[in-house]
Amino acid sequence: MIKINQNILFRTLNIWFAYLMILFLSSYFPHWQNMNLHSWVNQAIFFLLFILSFSIFQKENHNKDLFLNLSFYFFILSFSFLNIFIGDNYLIGNYNIACYIYHSKTMLFCFLLNLFIIYTVIKFNFSNQKTYILYLITLTILLIPFVFQFYPYITNPHLIFELGDQYLPDLDKRVFLLNGFSFCFILIYGYRLYKKDYILGEYINSIIACFFICLISDMTELFSSIYNFKIYSVNQYILTINLVTLCIILFKKLSFICSDYGQFYESLIHKKVNLGKIQIKRQHSEVNAFLIRFIKIYFYQRRNYLLSLCLLSIIGCCYFELPKGFVVNIIGYIGCLFILFLFIQALYKRRAKHKYILL
Repeated sequence: MIKINQNILFRTLNIWFAYLMILFLSSYFPHWQNMNLHSWVNQAIFFLLFILSFSIFQKENHNKDLFLNLSFYFFILSFSFLNIFIGDNYLIGNYNIACYIYHSKTMLFCFLLNLFIIYTVIKFNFSNQKTYILYLITLTILLIPFVFQFYPYITNPHLIFELGDQYLPDLDKRVFLLNGFSFCFILIYGYRLYKKDYILGEYINSIIACFFICLISDMTELFSSIYNFKIYSVNQYILTINLVTLCIILFKKLSFICSDYGQFYESLIHKKVNLGKIQIKRQHSEVNAFLIRFIKIYFYQRRNYLLSLCLLSIIGCCYFELPKGFVVNIIGYIGCLFILFLFIQALYKRRAKHKYILL
């Protein structure tokens, strides 16, 4: 059985508890009420994800660059709550500074998210290239649409005041379009994964699947802001579920690479170990394939119940006149899960033909 080093586990928990104490002390400052419970929980999970990502970065031998990007992204997200203390009558600064920091923070988050996604896809397709070349390709691809979208905000710091009430919808629209650009890269990743079936690293595919859901959820929230209908916090629930799932995946990844078996398996994936004609089966593939078949059969046998549930849900939404944002988020989240399930089913069906042999 793969076990994580206890020193790493307790170090992770100690650092995380120290961050939780920072959040706890921050709750005594004025204007903490601007952060609701879900945002507080998500902030705490962001920092836990940073610790896990950075720990993997330290232990990883083959994909350090991926987890460096990931850890930097989550580290910046972990301190996004500081924005609520900036402004007139707040701890520091004034309204103008608060607006500048908000739109700069939004652009930075957008850039780092898209950098991680695009870089991962580029590395998946050109894994033999050197790291600095991969970064050059990624930055060339990303900076063109990024500068094009945010050029007015970069060159004119007073634009946020000139736009007035249209400031937030305009900024969200630009973020939405750039995220849509990265969404196309995730589709490319999925297409190439199905055709090529190359493994960039254990659990990398699961991480990309989580970011697929995160990206759709984020774009749904931005869409609601652009067209001015409210989400009613359901987006925060979806984000929390996805972040917890990502924590579990990263924890499993850390446990895996800290084991001798994990180090050996990763070396096989990256062709660092030559076993001649010996065929190696994929990690957990037969178990995963069995679970997929079980879920498929289960839902197929209960298709009539599912159809009835869908009809009742539609009738309920119409009768109770639920908010559009709530309905759009739920449909988007369920749709993402359904698409992922169909893709995973097709991928494992293809792998079964090769008897789950590591290609």
